Amino acid sequence: MNIGEFARLGGITTRMLRHYDALGLLVPAHVDPHTARRSYELAQLPTLNRLLALKGLGFHLDEIGPLLSEGVDPAELHGMLRLREAELERQVRQQRHTLDRVKARLRLIEQETQMTVETKHLEPITLAALSADAPDASRQQTGAVVQALFEQVTDAMETAGADRTTPIARYQPSSDASTVQVIAGYALAGHEVPGLHDHLLPAAEVAAVVHHGPMSTISTAYQELAQWAESTERTPTTLTWREYYLEAAGDDQSNWIVEVQLEI
Repeated sequence: MNIGEFARLGGITTRMLRHYDALGLLVPAHVDPHTARRSYELAQLPTLNRLLALKGLGFHLDEIGPLLSEGVDPAELHGMLRLREAELERQVRQQRHTLDRVKARLRLIEQETQMTVETKHLEPITLAALSADAPDASRQQTGAVVQALFEQVTDAMETAGADRTTPIARYQPSSDASTVQVIAGYALAGHEVPGLHDHLLPAAEVAAVVHHGPMSTISTAYQELAQWAESTERTPTTLTWREYYLEAAGDDQSNWIVEVQLEI
């Protein structure tokens, strides 16, 4: 078949086929000595598919030639794809975390005189996490529980060499409000982490404010959200909270940035 027909079957342009020919990655089955027109055989499609798959996985063209010459079977490509998928997911999580931090900084600038409440929709997210019950919803009780949980989660993830991005905590009262379930963890990075559980945080509409400073003063953010919910008549029956720790490294909490969210 001519180069145009082969390009259509491969889903690429004729210009790219000429480029691959020039690099020696996919040489036409025949080149007319008089017109220099290229012709390809249907049997060359698997080579083109592997070339495009390897390119999509992030390999440079100078790396693809040796791989094609050695032969790459579907099982090997599938394994490479899984590794590439995990790497892209890690990059997406890191970029999302960076974007969240930038947005939080902008909101801090906007609320220099007064906290600004933002409402938004959160997609479901799975955490590699641990959970425990606190005897009540006070900061004294839940704070001690969440700190202990994060220490255990961090140790488990470091032992497993697992990737960590945004730490997230969720506080959900029991049906009779006698206890509070505390979940603490990190967005799950592909595979399960030994010693930790997969916790699915459901999709939710939330009202959120950004708190800048030590956790000892975070009650101001909670108060702002509670007052906003009451004034807008959006106070839920059960107060379920989330904390997204956007900047929370080190023992000095003076520059910590935490987004406090109320599920509404």
